[in-house]
Amino acid sequence: MHPRNPYNKPPDFAELARRYPPLRPHVFINHTGSSTIDFKSPPAQKRLTEALLQLDYGLSLTLPDDRLCPPILNYVLWLQDIVKFTCGLDIGTGASAIYPLLACGIEHTWNFVATDIDEQCVQFAKQNVSQNSMDSRIVVERVQADGPILQPLHTSLMDFDFTMCNPPFYSSAEDISRSAEFKEFGPNAVCSGAEVEMITPGGETYFVARIFSESLQLRTKCRWYTSMLGKMSSIPGLVSLFREHSVDNYAITEFIQGQTRRWAIGWSFQDARLPDIFARVSNPALQNVMPSRNTLHHAFPGARSADILTSALRNVLALINGVTVASSAPSVIYDHSSTMLMHARSNTWSRAARRGKLPETVHPDQELPVLRCSVECRERSSSYTSSDVACELLFTWVEGKDRLIFESFASHVSRKVTSTLQEFGDII
Repeated sequence: MHPRNPYNKPPDFAELARRYPPLRPHVFINHTGSSTIDFKSPPAQKRLTEALLQLDYGLSLTLPDDRLCPPILNYVLWLQDIVKFTCGLDIGTGASAIYPLLACGIEHTWNFVATDIDEQCVQFAKQNVSQNSMDSRIVVERVQADGPILQPLHTSLMDFDFTMCNPPFYSSAEDISRSAEFKEFGPNAVCSGAEVEMITPGGETYFVARIFSESLQLRTKCRWYTSMLGKMSSIPGLVSLFREHSVDNYAITEFIQGQTRRWAIGWSFQDARLPDIFARVSNPALQNVMPSRNTLHHAFPGARSADILTSALRNVLALINGVTVASSAPSVIYDHSSTMLMHARSNTWSRAARRGKLPETVHPDQELPVLRCSVECRERSSSYTSSDVACELLFTWVEGKDRLIFESFASHVSRKVTSTLQEFGDII
């Protein structure tokens, strides 16, 4: 579950029912003496969602009984991590328009275009947007089922920061039945949507592949294209598609809400990179399809302290031609830590560059650096003996086209820092 998710612990259902009366008929005392609801009951699920949205986010929803209202907040929180100053597109917004409403409730500068192919969903979505006074920030549009999925990107003059989608998971009613037999829903989940929301030819893999196909033409029209997935088995096929088209800037994450498990995948044609904490998950079944690491750890177990390691790092960076330290700040996560943001206008540190095989000059029309990365000096508790200090450098790729430049920079700096520490006797 996302660390900012307020529902890491089950809510007090009795208190919720007291504060939101429509939930009361669905709350009961279970065999342990605790208040709960029947999570297999669609009305109970909808009343719970209404209660949480109204009491925690000030949102009022009108929800038809035959349409979905996905309760997963983690997707919005992940998008909040990876994009800023946002204009988003919600594909298949549904009757609730839940994701645009929730996102705009959390981030007061965000704006949305929300689309759906179902007229009933569009009408209810517009009603929900209006009754929450979000008309100036959320535009709901109906699109054609046989038209482009990313229609607003094709026609709009503005660029988008992200797309999001909770696609139809299944290819047929038989697919739904097979999934239920294999417990893909989980023991306590409920699925109560209309066929148009749950079924699409080819299932979710084909649907997201269509989005990817359109994105190949639109490319930087949107910063991050993303979609949620209901089946972990959909991920390898989509990653194969990325690799087939040489798209290496992609991310995979996993959402866990109670006993419901979902995944999300995103890809970008721009140069901004995500740290591993937002782009990779530790699930062993997915390691072969994970994107390459954008965060590299280089340990210095013998360094006397993080301050000494930071001093050595500064000395090394100052000697690399064309490298500028843009900013420096203490870490917000670790007590004994500091982070430097640096950029390089050209590759001057590689062996080929030092031998004169690569140009070290920067052309006048080259505006962007070839590399932006952050370097964090960190001192942390570890398995080392009490007489040793566990120090490390964390290199995080922030922006750039060439992974080899980032990796060679991290390797070069680490070697030079080691030499500097040894030269001045700062290694235990």
